[in-house]
Order: sequence, then C-alpha cells, then structure tokens
Amino acid sequence: MHAHIKTLHRAGSGLPRAIGLAFGSLLLLAGCSSISPHEVTGEVPDDYRLNHPIAIEERLVTMDIPVGLSTGRLSEATRANVNGFAQRFVASGSSIVAVVAPSGSPNEMQAAAAAVEIEDVMLRAGIDRRTLEYRVYRAGAHETNAPVRIAYNAVTAHSAPCNPWPDQVAENGENRSYFNFGCATQQNLAAMVASPLDLLYPRGLTPADASRRATVLEAYRDGDPFTSNLAGETGGEVAQGVGQ
Repeated sequence: MHAHIKTLHRAGSGLPRAIGLAFGSLLLLAGCSSISPHEVTGEVPDDYRLNHPIAIEERLVTMDIPVGLSTGRLSEATRANVNGFAQRFVASGSSIVAVVAPSGSPNEMQAAAAAVEIEDVMLRAGIDRRTLEYRVYRAGAHETNAPVRIAYNAVTAHSAPCNPWPDQVAENGENRSYFNFGCATQQNLAAMVASPLDLLYPRGLTPADASRRATVLEAYRDGDPFTSNLAGETGGEVAQGVGQ
C-alpha cells in the first residue's frame, strides 16, 4: 500500500514540471509572434496626396511686365503673353481684372504707355471693358524697371512648395518614401488642370456622335475591314525574313 502511494507521488511530481515546460514554450512562441514597432519596415509607401495635398481656394493671379527707361512699344512676345493671361481671365469667370502701373518711378511715363497697350491687347482678347480697371501703385525713385502688373482674383488649384528637404533619399534606411515624394506631380497637376472643380467632381458626358456611330455600324454589317491608315497614306508590306 505504501509502495503504491509512493509511485503515485513520483508520477504526480513530474506533472508541474511538464506544465512549466509547456508554459515556457508558449511564452517563447508568443515572443516570436510579437514584433516591435521599431522593426517594422515601411513596405507600404506613404500617400503623397496626403503629404502634399492640392488646395482649391481663391487667390490673386498676377503677371508682372517689366518696363525699362528705353522701352518703346511692347514686343510681339510680350503681347502674346498678355493675350494668354487675358484668355485665362475670361475662362476663370472672374468679374474684375486690374492693370496697375507704377507712379513716382523714373519709368513712370513709359509704364503708363505700356499700360495703355496692355489694355488694348486685353480688349482684343475678348475682355469686356466694364471689367477692366486701371490703377496705380507707389514706386520708389530707384526703381528704373518698375513693372506694370495685371491682376485678378480667381478660384485656383495649388499645392505647397516642394521644400524643405528634411531627409536624404540615399540615407533613407526605413524603406519609406522620402518627404517630397510626389510633390512635383501634385504641383504639375494643379497647374495643368483646366478647372479646379475637375479635381473634385466629374464633368458630364457629351452626347454620342450619331452620324459616326451609324457609319461604324454600317461598315461592321458590311464586313468592311478596319484600317488605321489616315486618308492619303498607303499601307506597307510586312517585312520578310525578320527574326529568321
């Protein structure tokens, strides 16, 4: 009877030890499954649209035209620039555009004559005379090339400048996008978009060309072969022996 009890005692004494070993193994496995935040690599790139967002707001749109003491009439290139600025003003839907000339500068007379030419170019570009205003600003006596400024307020799309550069691409060891990644793309997109609302809402589709659709369907029913050659171009022959 005593021997039997002693045997049970020995068998039971190994049970806590086995449980301890099993619990220790679980702790090791749990330690392997947990990863410190410092060990996580940035395999998912940062969203440049969040880092460099495009803002849509009303801003002052300007163009400065330098005028020298010996400036006569505006050059054709300058008139073309003014014409483009006037077209953008018309497309913006703004109500007032101002031509602001310097006053008190050595080139005051030349700038006033240039402002008259600028107004003429803008009127020829389709700007209503009632939306065109002439103003002056005080310039210094040393500003021999004080410019004539054209300005209007408009809702525009723009992004913040691409600076500073707090990190170096060559020294980035976290496998993450550098700070200014995508900034140039956002800048170009904001500059090229025809309407700032195009970044927020889609435009409506234009009606289908019924006549062109009928032409294509008729050619399909007749089994006419499709060709991408333009009118007046002749097709070429397939080269022989290529790759042999």
